[in-house]
Amino acid sequence: MGNEITEINKETFWQFIEEAKEQCGQDMDAEICWLKAGLLRMQPEQVLKFHAIMHGYQEAAYKYGLWTAASLLMDGCTDDLFIDFRAWLIAQGKTVYMAALENPDSLAEVEQYGDCEFEMLSYVGNEAYKELTGRGAYEDCTAEMREQMLAEVSGEIKYHPMIEYPLEIRDAVAVYPKLGDRFVTRYGIQCFFMGSVWNTSRPEIKELVEKGADEVHRLRMKQQKSKMNKKKRDDQSRS
Repeated sequence: MGNEITEINKETFWQFIEEAKEQCGQDMDAEICWLKAGLLRMQPEQVLKFHAIMHGYQEAAYKYGLWTAASLLMDGCTDDLFIDFRAWLIAQGKTVYMAALENPDSLAEVEQYGDCEFEMLSYVGNEAYKELTGRGAYEDCTAEMREQMLAEVSGEIKYHPMIEYPLEIRDAVAVYPKLGDRFVTRYGIQCFFMGSVWNTSRPEIKELVEKGADEVHRLRMKQQKSKMNKKKRDDQSRS
């Protein structure tokens, strides 16, 4: 299919990505070669579209909730690693990508490989475009194009209600229980006493961490109330 694609849009972008995964499996070097060869068969404007869509989906996934989940999955995730993680997530295909943003805990069911990082996928469009035109896709993809693409791809994503919040470990395990259980199994209860994993010296980050903690507290209270009501109903049914 990859060799048949001559026009890139959101649908053919995912077709191209998913066939690369099907053809190359977990061999990321082979996947880059496969994608680049396919891009070099296209017209430059289509390669630029691929680059714009790729980075649109990366930017749409720049959410603290996903970053929190990636930190649990990868045992920590720096700014640079989060860029590479989002590229790796895109390489898993549309279904996995969309599921991760709707519920980051779904990542617990995704097979890990390559340290969940795929740095070169971010650059393959630029490399192919440069070979075809002698110019960089980063320069030719204007700010207006980037903003338009971000709005377009974000519009089709269903986000988790906690996706905007950077969560501390003690709160993350409540919101993302599957990933949290794995993390606690690896590190034990001492992980609850770690210092902040976020740069709370920045006021905007500190505010979001605090808001996230408040939301988790409300979630726990709601869950506790639900359990109490269920117990009450069960007791009444037995009496």
